Amino acid sequence: MKRKLSLLLALMMIVTLFTGCNKALQNPDENMNDSGNKEQGQTEDGKDTDQYLNVLIDAEPSVLDVARFVGVVDRNMFFNILEPLTRIENGEVVGAGAETWEVSDDGLTYTFHLRENYWTDGQKVTAQDYLTALQRQADPNNAFPHVSDYNSIENFVAINSGEADMSTLGASAPDENTLVLKLNAPNVALLSSTDFFPDRADIAEQYGDTLGTEADKMICCGPYTLESWTHNSQLVLVKNDKYWDADSFDLQKVTMNIIPDSNAQLASFENGSLDYLGVSTPEYVEKFQGRDDMDEMMISSARTSMVVFNCEDSVFSNEKVRQAFSLALDRDALAEVISNGTATPAYSLVPPDCQVGDLNFRENVEEPLTALAKEVDDPKALLIEGMQELGLGDDPSKLTVKFAWGATTAEARTYSELYQQLWQEALGCTVELEFNDSATHQSNVNAGNFQMASMSWGANYEPQFQLSRWSTEVGGQSRWKNADYVSLVTEASQTEDEQKRLELYGQAEELLIREAAIAPIYFQASRRFYYSYVNGLNGNTFDTTSFKGVYTSGR
Repeated sequence: MKRKLSLLLALMMIVTLFTGCNKALQNPDENMNDSGNKEQGQTEDGKDTDQYLNVLIDAEPSVLDVARFVGVVDRNMFFNILEPLTRIENGEVVGAGAETWEVSDDGLTYTFHLRENYWTDGQKVTAQDYLTALQRQADPNNAFPHVSDYNSIENFVAINSGEADMSTLGASAPDENTLVLKLNAPNVALLSSTDFFPDRADIAEQYGDTLGTEADKMICCGPYTLESWTHNSQLVLVKNDKYWDADSFDLQKVTMNIIPDSNAQLASFENGSLDYLGVSTPEYVEKFQGRDDMDEMMISSARTSMVVFNCEDSVFSNEKVRQAFSLALDRDALAEVISNGTATPAYSLVPPDCQVGDLNFRENVEEPLTALAKEVDDPKALLIEGMQELGLGDDPSKLTVKFAWGATTAEARTYSELYQQLWQEALGCTVELEFNDSATHQSNVNAGNFQMASMSWGANYEPQFQLSRWSTEVGGQSRWKNADYVSLVTEASQTEDEQKRLELYGQAEELLIREAAIAPIYFQASRRFYYSYVNGLNGNTFDTTSFKGVYTSGR
């Protein structure tokens, strides 16, 4: 414990040094207010006449193509530049591209009636556009990485695996304003866990593999259109006047800045180049809390940071090895150092925010790793048992494994070294570190090109979204295949009774964690600081309302 405490304090000092040595950027514009922003006029209702926002995004989007996108950055962009059939607002599913919809009595048929909306070239958004997206996502040639989100749609998975023809897909457009989905089985969480974005067949054909790689190689129909994309630097969104709900919101422009270095992020926020920022560095938390021109809110990310094990790897194919590496980690130390105390140590996959109807999942289901930890006194002894079963002997010092991290910053190296040291001290093995940019890291993990990898998965309102990540044909990113698990997740998705559904989800989560396909580490949260002139920032972790509700007053 003394060594762990010393390690924790030393790493916190290192992180503080990283974030404490920056100097605020200087803005030469003499017509600036105290927040570093240009003074401007206001309308009669007190809103600024010039409505714009400068924000940070975590990383460069991979590709803005609904049939090939990889991560959460891409998905969040889609909510701004495309119009899904439905959105989640204040935790409730509401109409977006679809004005109304009906579900058949047996729960197998969804009929959506589209509202009048237009693409930026003036062409009407039709049911065929939503059907095109589903067809391209099901097409195995596009290698869509989120097939499990759509596995309840009739023949979607079979088409994606090459076992059925596209004509059998359970989706149709009987007319330009009507989309019909047919399911294999009822899915009570379909609209709270699955996104249905539109796609233009002619645009996809025109640009081919370059679709969604540049601002001028795509088309938009959401609240905003992508005006420019300077790679690894900045994306600029401007209000889409052709959008059906354009009159309901004020924000005209959003500049999304890609700033990998945390020092530069803090400096940009401090001098007013960013309008809000998630802050965890104690020094800056205290500084910003003392400013009269800033406000603060705590936000749960409903996102689980984890280590994903490759269950097809020659070492991590063994369950005891995986369990040993999971149990060897000090989650309190990791959460404290990496998030500076905003995160909560995780002993399960599903975060505390998730509900099953009116039932809170975590209040009713014990975290599975807590029970497993009580059964295992010594993770090193468990590792040795696993090594012997693999024919690798009984000396952990002769075992070398690799841990992959999806960032190349100084902080990433510091944090990954904490994992490395915890494992090496507890298990006596050698852990090598590998660093790649986010897109390369995601690609490697999706392709199974790793042993252990740092990942995170966000949740939707129902636990089904996270749990279904590991119920795919290939076993998800972990390559973990468990027929009982798939059966439990599938049955839960078809069960209307909330208590029974919760129990099924709980049994599935226990299998996933006890067999250590993943090692959950902590539930993410953030402390967001924002200038007082920013209004309408959404703190509901499950909402997908884009920037529509944000405006500025008194910039």
